[in-house]
Amino acid sequence: MTISTSLLRLAAAASAATALLVACGGGGGSTTEAPTASPLSYKLQTYITDNLATEYSKVWVTIKKITAVDGAGTEVTLLDASASPVSVNLSSLADVGQFMSTVTLPAGVYAQIKVTLGNAVQLVSLDGSKTLSARFNSTGADQVLTLRDLDLNPANTGQLVLDFNLAKFSYDATTGIVTAVVERRDAGEAFGKFIRQQAEVHGSVTAVNTTAGSFTVNDSRLGSVVVTLAADATIVNEQTQAKLTLADLAVGANVEVKGKVTPGATTADPATVTASVVHVLPAGSTGDGTATLPRLRGAGTVTAVSGSLITVSLTDANFLPSSNSVVVDVSSARFAHGQASDVTVGATVRFAGKAAGTGTTQITATVFDLDGASSNPGKGEKYNPGVIGKVASITSTTSFTVTVTAANTNVPAGTYTVDASKAEFESGSSSCLVVGAQVKLRGTLSGTTLTATRIEIAGCGGQKHSSPGRG
Repeated sequence: MTISTSLLRLAAAASAATALLVACGGGGGSTTEAPTASPLSYKLQTYITDNLATEYSKVWVTIKKITAVDGAGTEVTLLDASASPVSVNLSSLADVGQFMSTVTLPAGVYAQIKVTLGNAVQLVSLDGSKTLSARFNSTGADQVLTLRDLDLNPANTGQLVLDFNLAKFSYDATTGIVTAVVERRDAGEAFGKFIRQQAEVHGSVTAVNTTAGSFTVNDSRLGSVVVTLAADATIVNEQTQAKLTLADLAVGANVEVKGKVTPGATTADPATVTASVVHVLPAGSTGDGTATLPRLRGAGTVTAVSGSLITVSLTDANFLPSSNSVVVDVSSARFAHGQASDVTVGATVRFAGKAAGTGTTQITATVFDLDGASSNPGKGEKYNPGVIGKVASITSTTSFTVTVTAANTNVPAGTYTVDASKAEFESGSSSCLVVGAQVKLRGTLSGTTLTATRIEIAGCGGQKHSSPGRG
C-alpha cells in the first residue's frame, strides 16, 4: 500500500546583514578598503506544507523537533515542540506554507537535518469510514528521520526545503508500521507552489501600536512576532464573543492569531504576520499548550448527537486524535453561537476544552461553536448551515444580494439579501466580492434576508480560518 503524495517543507530565510570592519591606514593619507566580515548567524524561518492526499482524506502526525547538525556533530534546534507537539493533518495543508518557527542559526556548514516525530500515525480513508492507527516503529519511541550528506551552507543557501514524500512512504498492514522517506527539494520550485503562507501565533501581547495598526506577541515557538491587522481583520473576546478594537488589546493579554506570513522587504528583515482573526483568550489560558491544563481545540462535522454528547468527525485539531472522530461533551460548555438543541447531524462545529480521561476519544468542552448559528436566535430566524449561490448585485462589501439556484442548499431558489456587517471570511476576502462570484454563506435567515456570520468565496486566494470558538 502506498500513501499518497504529501510534502513537509522547511524554509530557511538567511539574513543579509553583514558587519563592516574599518581599517585605519598609516601615514600619507592613504586609505585601505574595509574588509567585510562574514555574518555570525542567520535568521531561519521554518514552514511546513503538503500536497493534497489522494488515497487518504487525513494523515495525522505529530512533529516534536527539527534540528540541524554541523560537520562537528553539533546540533542546532530549529523547532522544539517536545513539551507540546505540533499535531498536523498533512492533507489539510495543500499548497500552504505554514509558519512553524524562527531561530538564529550560527554560520557554518550543516551536513544533516533531523526531524523527530511522535510514533503514532492516523490514516483516514477517503470516505471517512475507516481509520488506521499506524506507527513509525514497534518500540513505541519517537521516530527520528535523518537527511544526510547535505553540505548545506546558509551563507550560500537561503532556503532549505524538506519533502516528506508520502508517495514513497510504505504501510505494512500486518505490522501497522509506516516507513517514512524524507528528501531535499529545490527551494525555488517548492516555494513557487505555495498558494499562501499562513501562521498560527499563540502567546502573550508584549506591545500594542495603534498608530501602526499592529501589536507584538511573544510566541514560545516563533519568538517575538509583529502582527499587523488586515483591513477586514476581526478581534474577538472568546469568552464573551464581543468584538474588540486594537485599542482594547492590553499588554499581557493571551491571544491566538491566524493570518498570512508577510516576508520582509529583504532577507535581513523579519517576517510579520498579517492577521485575519485574533482571539483574546481568558486569563490563564495561553492557547499554546503551556497552560496548566492543556487546551484542546478542534473542528469538524457532526455525525451523531446523543443528549449532551456530540460525535464530531475532525477536520482540524491541535492534538493527535485517537481516531477520526471524537465525542464532545457539551453539558458544561458555553455556546459561542447557537445552543445545544440546534446541533444536528451534518452541522459544522468548533470546540475547545480538555480531554476526559487519559486519551483523546472524548473531550469535555468549555467552548462550543455551531458554525452559522446566531448567538441569540430571534423570532422568525432559523439556523442555516450553508447557502450556496452567486453574487447578483453589490451595494457594499457588507450588503449584497445572492441568487440561489443550486439544489444542494436548504433554501428555495431565489434572490436573497445578505447582511455581512458581522461576518468573517472563512476563505477569500472582501476584495474577492464581485458580481458573479460563487459564495457559500452561513448565518441566520429571516424571510429573504440572510444575516451572515461566515463567508467562503470560491476560487479566490486568501486565508482560511479554522480556529475553534470563532474564526
